[in-house]
Amino acid sequence: MPKIKHMEPTQGQAALRPDEVVDILEKMIFTGELQPRERLVVSALSERLGVSSYLVRTALQAMETKGLVKMEPHRGAMVSDLGPEEIDEIFQVRVGLEKMANALAAQRVSPRDLTRLREIDDQLTGCYRRGDLSGVIAANAQFHNYIAGLSGNKTLLKMILELKKRCHIFNTTAWSSPEMVERLFDEHQQYIMALESGDLATLEALPEHHFGHSQQLYLQHLRAKKGSGA
Repeated sequence: MPKIKHMEPTQGQAALRPDEVVDILEKMIFTGELQPRERLVVSALSERLGVSSYLVRTALQAMETKGLVKMEPHRGAMVSDLGPEEIDEIFQVRVGLEKMANALAAQRVSPRDLTRLREIDDQLTGCYRRGDLSGVIAANAQFHNYIAGLSGNKTLLKMILELKKRCHIFNTTAWSSPEMVERLFDEHQQYIMALESGDLATLEALPEHHFGHSQQLYLQHLRAKKGSGA
């Protein structure tokens, strides 16, 4: 189970709002520092983050409404996991939204945007070579968020960002497979080239392939866990 790095309490941290604690905990989940089904002990999180137990409990309740945390009677909170049916439903919606964002982004992308996407992709590659999984996940999210932002549609961007929070469970398994990583890197280059050339057919097809790889790998992981009784 990944350990949360101890964070020394500071005056600034003591004054954190519940939504800021939510942001910190969400980042831990999205980067894999907190894993699906991992128990979230309020006292431990309070000490490690340097905030009150009240703030941690309030943050966990807010995260439960987003589907990121599950509260169990007499057992407390844990990081949410998803079953195969829910994974498939989320995948279908996300692919549709990403296709729409890609089409809109192709109409607005500039040479400067393409340069920025290449820079982000280089950062991602560097993090992977250094074995920095948290950095890889963060850079990958930044890459796709940048493209979604190019759509110019704030409502669409918000929907994509909220839905991606439910897909955090794919991150660790996807980036732990060398074969998958090579495929994802190649598809990032396809994204950039398609945006540069205005290749709408490729931009239409990419989301299903790109996110489908991670989905299928995680489903295989779930089946393996079920088969082993884990």
